[in-house]
Amino acid sequence: MVAFGQGNGADDLAQTTLTGAALVLLSAVMIAFYYVWSVELADRYGTVTVVIWSTLAGFLALLPFTAWEIATTSFHVEPAAIASAVYLGLLVSAVGLFLWLWLLRTVPARIAASVQFLQPVFGIAASAVMFGDRMGPLFIVGVLLVLIGVGLSIITRRGG
Repeated sequence: MVAFGQGNGADDLAQTTLTGAALVLLSAVMIAFYYVWSVELADRYGTVTVVIWSTLAGFLALLPFTAWEIATTSFHVEPAAIASAVYLGLLVSAVGLFLWLWLLRTVPARIAASVQFLQPVFGIAASAVMFGDRMGPLFIVGVLLVLIGVGLSIITRRGG
C-alpha cells in the first residue's frame, strides 16, 4: 500500500510481474540469511571485521557489472557523481552496515528486523519532500499499517 500510494494503484499493480515479485521475495530471504549469519560472524570476529570483509566482498562482486556498465554506457564523472559514490560507499554501505550489525547484537532480532519496514515510508516521504511526489490515501493507510506492525513487533509479551 505504501508503494502503491504513489499513483493509481491499479496501474502500479499492473506493472508488477510474477518474476519481479519472486525476485523481491528471493532478495528478502537472502538478506535475512545474510543478517543472521553476519551476527554470528560479528560475535566471533568483531563487527568492524565483518563490515570490512562484507563491504570488500560486495565491491568485488560488483566489479564485473561495473566493467560491463562502463563499456556499454556513456557517462561523465562529475562532482555530484563522486559525492554520491562516497555517500553510498561510506555512509550507506560501511557505516550503515556497522550500525545495523551493532543493532542486531544489541536488541532482539524481531525488533531490529521490524525497523526495516520503515524504509519505504522514509524513502517515499523523502521523495515527496525532495522531488514533490504526491502521496495518496493508500500511502497514508500503508504507513499506518506499517507503524501498527512495527509497534506490535516491538511490544514484549508479559506473563507468558
